Amino acid sequence: MLVTKDDCDLYSSSLSGVRPLLEMMEWFPAGFPDATVADRIVGGCAARIFVHLKASVVFSEKSSVEAERILSAAGIEHDSLRTVPEIRNRDDTDICPFERLSREYTDVRELVRQMRRKLEQLRA
Repeated sequence: MLVTKDDCDLYSSSLSGVRPLLEMMEWFPAGFPDATVADRIVGGCAARIFVHLKASVVFSEKSSVEAERILSAAGIEHDSLRTVPEIRNRDDTDICPFERLSREYTDVRELVRQMRRKLEQLRA
């Protein structure tokens, strides 16, 4: 993931999954207005967080229909190489648990709490 503004890198991470999203919420409590975000996969959780952090442009290799809906509703320019109906879990047996959370929790602060809880469950 990479976040840039005015040709300056604000944030970068090679971590996989939702950990960079949670880290950005901590590092940028006031958001990063007018920044551009590039990420490999953008699902509903990422989209809700990018809206909350006031990104202006989001690029991805793959995004879900739900993510594109969220970004469009917020007026955030977005482009993806591939749009999929939903983000799937790592072994492709079900919807990604974080994609599911983004549908259930629209308030970003509660969503982030639930994301942290789910990460702990998955690590156990």
